[in-house]
Amino acid sequence: MVRAEFMHLKPDEKEIMERFIVAGLLPGLYEYDVHLSVPDPVWPEGVSEEQKNVWRMRIAKRIDAVCKQPDRIWLLEVTPKLSRAAVGGLLLYKQLYKAGYHPLPPLYLGVITAIDDPAYHPLLKENNITHWVV
Repeated sequence: MVRAEFMHLKPDEKEIMERFIVAGLLPGLYEYDVHLSVPDPVWPEGVSEEQKNVWRMRIAKRIDAVCKQPDRIWLLEVTPKLSRAAVGGLLLYKQLYKAGYHPLPPLYLGVITAIDDPAYHPLLKENNITHWVV
């Protein structure tokens, strides 16, 4: 049974997150679908407020899950397989989270997948991103 907290995730991502939580791989207090503040883009002349609102929803930045532990905060991306988008998203989310939430404990990054892709391992290591395969 998929938890209500996972409703923002795609069906395959919900299953991955459920397996991760059930396995108890990262204890802590979880928040899901954490919205991040981003500045408005520079709009071309003539863009209506309605069009701007549509684009704001499309470019909104949201972290799949944040896990708070006493000595650290984890920003977590859930995706079926490792990808450029997952790694790049986490790096951006870290900067936006710092700017918007001013966390006291240090931030750690993690990606949770069902499928591994070793081509990304050096990039994960270089950026201190923990990877769980469930």
